Amino acid sequence: MFAWSHGQRCAMGASFLQGSVAGGMCQLRLSGAGSRGPALLQVVEPVLPRLDRQHALELDCGDWLLSYMDLEHLQERLLLHNLNPVVLRSVEPRTIVAGAALGFMTQPWMPAPPAQQQPPEQFRDQEEKAYLYEGCLRSGDVLEHGATVVILGDVNPGARIRAAGDVIVWGRLRGMAHAGSRGNGAARIAALQLQPQQVRIASTTALGPGEHGPPGQPEQAVQRNGQIVIEAAKLPHVHMPNMKLRTPVAK
Repeated sequence: MFAWSHGQRCAMGASFLQGSVAGGMCQLRLSGAGSRGPALLQVVEPVLPRLDRQHALELDCGDWLLSYMDLEHLQERLLLHNLNPVVLRSVEPRTIVAGAALGFMTQPWMPAPPAQQQPPEQFRDQEEKAYLYEGCLRSGDVLEHGATVVILGDVNPGARIRAAGDVIVWGRLRGMAHAGSRGNGAARIAALQLQPQQVRIASTTALGPGEHGPPGQPEQAVQRNGQIVIEAAKLPHVHMPNMKLRTPVAK
């Protein structure tokens, strides 16, 4: 049912790689295509007795589909063995969302395309327009771009983003964001955790809603009927149940 090996992938199992990540961080790697949460502890448990030492740990979840509860149970077991999970990588968006809600630093994992591979002609202009920023925006930082902005990291209170297109934050948005800055009222502001100080879409401005959204639920701010509402984010391959819109306080 499970297998373990040092530094090798297996059919469905877990492997521990000592100091394999940049900065000397160790990695716990899950393998097994399309595996789901119920098998998680069954796969990891045999490894834990051998790893009773203090480590900062990166979880490479591959394409495992793991819920908030799955990751919380795994975190509890790892901490009992002096293993401190701090980073989570995955190709599964729902696992990334759950990890971010639990407080992990999250990194979407995508294999690099072959060097000779070129994007289709019809998508090249779109790729050139979007701006990808990797890292955390801190208080006083300002990021401005003439198209869509995608941030792989958190936006702290006091940081500002201004984009002519969408603002997409693969992390926590707790600063200020302005999407559609050149008048595009159809632009959106989306984040894994949407807790902004202020949002603005085109010329419509609102303060943050105050309360937190459901754990593990990415959200987006959109403009409807002259006001900004917050709803479940429409992310690719992520099923979002219907939920009541959260309305920010109008400024």
